[in-house]
Amino acid sequence: MERFAFGADAAFAPFDDRLIGVTLAPLTSSLAQGAPFQAAVFRLAPGGRIARHRADVPQVLAVLEGAGEVSGEDGVAEPITAGEAVFWAEGEEHATASVDGLTALIVEGPGLDRFRRSP
Repeated sequence: MERFAFGADAAFAPFDDRLIGVTLAPLTSSLAQGAPFQAAVFRLAPGGRIARHRADVPQVLAVLEGAGEVSGEDGVAEPITAGEAVFWAEGEEHATASVDGLTALIVEGPGLDRFRRSP
């Protein structure tokens, strides 16, 4: 077993123009390092946002704390809060923003799909 931290003190502000007021704490190796998927805890400070961009691979954003707004291909912002998640397909334009701040787990990778209950 190997324990490691992902709290705010373990996070860093990545150099990416799309991330405004955002820090992240990686949980896995990255896709760029050859991993089959990647996961990280993202923290959006009050007023923070992940600017509109295309998903390079399918991704899930699960809000752990706080609330914000997410949008998909149509660009219409919808509220999201702790306990909710959103799935974006590969190539889908999307964005995330928060007035008061939010913490989310983001998992992404080729072939990723959201859980669906069997009928």
